[in-house]
Amino acid sequence: MIDIAVFADIHGNHSALQACIDYAMGRGITNFLLLGDYVSDCPYPQKTMELIYVLKQYFNTCIIRGNREEYLLNYRKKGGEGWKAGSSSGSLLYTYNNLTDKDFDFFASLQNQGVYEMPGMPKFQYCHGSPENTSEVLIREKRNTKRILAHMNTSLLLHGHVHIQDAYVYRGKKAVGPGSIGIPWSHGGKTQFCILHGNGKTWEEELIQLEYDRKEILKEFKESGLCNTAPAWAALAMHTIRTGVDLSETVLLRAMRLCEQERGAVKWPDIPEKYWAIALKENYIDLSGKEIPHKKD
Repeated sequence: MIDIAVFADIHGNHSALQACIDYAMGRGITNFLLLGDYVSDCPYPQKTMELIYVLKQYFNTCIIRGNREEYLLNYRKKGGEGWKAGSSSGSLLYTYNNLTDKDFDFFASLQNQGVYEMPGMPKFQYCHGSPENTSEVLIREKRNTKRILAHMNTSLLLHGHVHIQDAYVYRGKKAVGPGSIGIPWSHGGKTQFCILHGNGKTWEEELIQLEYDRKEILKEFKESGLCNTAPAWAALAMHTIRTGVDLSETVLLRAMRLCEQERGAVKWPDIPEKYWAIALKENYIDLSGKEIPHKKD
């Protein structure tokens, strides 16, 4: 029996990552597959990078790039201009400023997809968004998901990006999303990953949801200064960590809409904080990421 722990979408949540590593090691796993989006959204990205470097050094670990790593690399390539403090891009800027040359060189060395080959086992593909695009969204029953699966040369695809833990079969080919470690959706905010079990003929997924010490990472949002650098975005990340409910896109689109209505135009990241504040309040979230008490419909 061969086991592989598959981690995706850590987003700087080193507390959750440590819990998942500890769990995998407790089950004797020494093979790891990391599917991208290692940093951004949570504080102290250097703590997450240190854990990834340990996995890379001491275990059989395959690592690819996510769209967040591409954002950071592209920003650096353009000279580091355009992001600024504030809820729109402050979290990205905070992450960028807390990474080192070693981290950027590491990101640049990564591929954005691959084929996993192990003697005596069938090959499978892995990527962040899709094999074609790190930002592509693969969700069951969607036309693009079916197209990707239909054209695969293997019968299994491991992918991240969507933060949805799921396994979906189409025409005999399976797509497995391990869920997000750092900003997990559903399951009450429990951190999520999967273990692939290989028996010589097939791979079978085991979807894992773990409770972990959320107090540690939530405390760091404030002490790191991230709550000041990106107030509303930090609140949204904390809210998802607390609840497993992601409202970041909803709040972003609402803030953009409010800005457009009042100013006649809107262009990211130039969205004044007052619109973020209104959008947060309309969705009953305070700046600590807690729900504001209200009567539910």
